[in-house]
Amino acid sequence: MKLLVIQEQHFTRLPNGEVWVDKQSNVQFWDRYLNVFDELIVCARMKESDAVGNKALRSDRKEVSFVGMPDFRGAGGIVKHYFEIQKALKTALAQADCVMFRAPSPISLVSYGIVKRSGKPFAVELMNNPATHFSKQSMNNVYQPIIQKVITDQTKRMCKRANGVSYVTERVLQELYPSTARIKGESDEYFESSYSTINLSEDKYIAPDTSSKMPDPVTLVHSGEMVDYRKGQHIVIKALSLLKERGHSVRGILIGDGDLRGEFEALAKELGVSAEVDFVGWKSGFDAVQAELKKGHIFVFPSTGEGLPRSVIEAMASGLLCVGSRVDGIVELLDDELMVDELDGKAFADRIEPYLKDWSKANKKRGELFGRSKKYVNTELTKKRNEFYKRLRNCAEKR
Repeated sequence: MKLLVIQEQHFTRLPNGEVWVDKQSNVQFWDRYLNVFDELIVCARMKESDAVGNKALRSDRKEVSFVGMPDFRGAGGIVKHYFEIQKALKTALAQADCVMFRAPSPISLVSYGIVKRSGKPFAVELMNNPATHFSKQSMNNVYQPIIQKVITDQTKRMCKRANGVSYVTERVLQELYPSTARIKGESDEYFESSYSTINLSEDKYIAPDTSSKMPDPVTLVHSGEMVDYRKGQHIVIKALSLLKERGHSVRGILIGDGDLRGEFEALAKELGVSAEVDFVGWKSGFDAVQAELKKGHIFVFPSTGEGLPRSVIEAMASGLLCVGSRVDGIVELLDDELMVDELDGKAFADRIEPYLKDWSKANKKRGELFGRSKKYVNTELTKKRNEFYKRLRNCAEKR
């Protein structure tokens, strides 16, 4: 049984046939699907190159074949390469028995129609809320309102017409993008599940240090790509600056890289905290990320839109106190007193400050969050994924 996985990542194929990826979809990533399916066909953006960067992850393995489409970016790239993209999708679809969308993404936007017309069973793994992910707070584009509406409406249609839908949240995205199984009831043909995309093993959990003495300095940590303002790095820097002005001994670690890194570094210098903020760059793999998390105490995440953020779960599992924006799946992870309604530095500084004045309160919350993160251990999530994939396979076998 062959599953077509329509991926949003950017891949690179070397002359020797090796395939590398920019993030997430490494060799081990495919295990989740190969637990149930015999082979995978991956259709994604692909470029041919003689070399890859030091951040790239090896992705190819014998059970996985790749059908590359042009390595486009943005709506303009879709228009320019539309027919080539369609050709690649048709080639990949002809080899598969059923299809898995990882949505929303530009790839799902252009591939949904072809898959639907093929009549082959398909499922959706809904990873975030397009209404917030493509909001005006998240992206600076003259076509933002159109992009937001098109992708949000299409995601609703996909979820209603898919055989199966799995959500990263337990309730938030389900209410916004209901599946046929939710509307009409479960059946062999229509089904639903929920599980995070995280892969966090038991040995990666680090219980929080509950020493009553407050660290000096207290280190704020953030993790996220620096390609736009969605993850709120600028808000973290402003919050840290305000806390310093109020007399608190604080430092910051920003994990990630991207086109806006220079802008964020300039902001730290402008606010007089460049000496207190470490820009540690992109970290490949959770071990490298966790090495930075272990240096911190409070994870700060002013995101404009999420599904269920893996970075917050990883911080919880690493013993950090977490403070985040009150949006999407974050409300399933954090308590009211750990969430912020306004996306500005003062609001986050105000939310963090009480814990700097009473570290015992911080320790209590760190322990609670650490315990909550155990529900996302990979052994539990693997059971749920396997059951969902088996239902898609059964649907394909009956067809």
